[in-house]
Amino acid sequence: MSELMQKIERATSTTFFDQTGRNEGSGKCCKIMRILLEGTCSFDCAYCGVCGKKNGIHFTPQELARGFLALHNEGRVGGLLLSTGIPRGDVDLGMENLIETARLIRSSGYRGYLHLKVLPGAKRSDITELAKYATRLSINLEAPNSSYLAELATVKNYQSDLLTRHRWLAEIMPDRHSTQFVVGAAGETDRDIFETVATSYKKYHPARVYYSAFYAISNTPLETHENTPVWRANRWYQMDALLRLYGYTQKELTPAFDEEGMLLNTDPKVLLAQNLPLINPDTADKSELLRVPGIGAVSAEAIVQTRKARSVRDTAVLRSCGVVMKRALPYLSLGRTRQTKISSWC
Repeated sequence: MSELMQKIERATSTTFFDQTGRNEGSGKCCKIMRILLEGTCSFDCAYCGVCGKKNGIHFTPQELARGFLALHNEGRVGGLLLSTGIPRGDVDLGMENLIETARLIRSSGYRGYLHLKVLPGAKRSDITELAKYATRLSINLEAPNSSYLAELATVKNYQSDLLTRHRWLAEIMPDRHSTQFVVGAAGETDRDIFETVATSYKKYHPARVYYSAFYAISNTPLETHENTPVWRANRWYQMDALLRLYGYTQKELTPAFDEEGMLLNTDPKVLLAQNLPLINPDTADKSELLRVPGIGAVSAEAIVQTRKARSVRDTAVLRSCGVVMKRALPYLSLGRTRQTKISSWC
């Protein structure tokens, strides 16, 4: 293995991971390489193992571009998620290096998935330049508001450094930008996160919002902080899908939270469906079908198309449409009353 490849392998234990990267318009997921150009950072994010690090691995734009392209040509990775620590507090230098790396990668002829992280406080002109090369741009909001961010970082200003750049991404790269929250790091409630996420989707229309369960890292200010259970982040992805893909309104999703503003460790779609009237798949519109557990966007559309030719009030037909019957059956009207024993229909 070459010295550069060894350096890339050492850069992070999670350099290679599976993510939904859409490569060259194929619509297929690809294996993404995730790496930092600069492995140290002068910022003070309390949960981050890179901040305050003195001996992180550093790549020049030429090294990173050459290494990624070699791995891509070997078929080991299909795309790249590239970010950087902020060297010597110089955001402009960090952005300059990101831009140059992206330029080198694209000038080689690579047309695949390239996700580039915008730095807090980056100049709009630099973001505009970075967008020329990106499949997706993102900036992490990290916390739901300025009060919670103050618990995690003293250098960054929530409004000017993060939210303003989030708005700029929406203007520069509409529907092709994203953000991320660190769930549980600042003691925020899920309702706090929800209000910010719902507002973000309404005002800025990100392609995705990501949720990372806080995990305490040694030698950071939050090393003794309790880890966030992974299920909480997983429930957030389910809530996000209901808001982003299934047409639920903010008001409709409110009952998913308990009195303390936290999500329960229960599929929120199942929780919200408990008081639904039985749904007749032969007559229900698509929005009603999407409220049924076990029916997703693809299967709802398949039902709508199938019933143009025949009835769909049959379990075999519904299964052929992609419906997960063990989940959906208690909520469907198929000519009988609501079933309490699903096994009688399987």
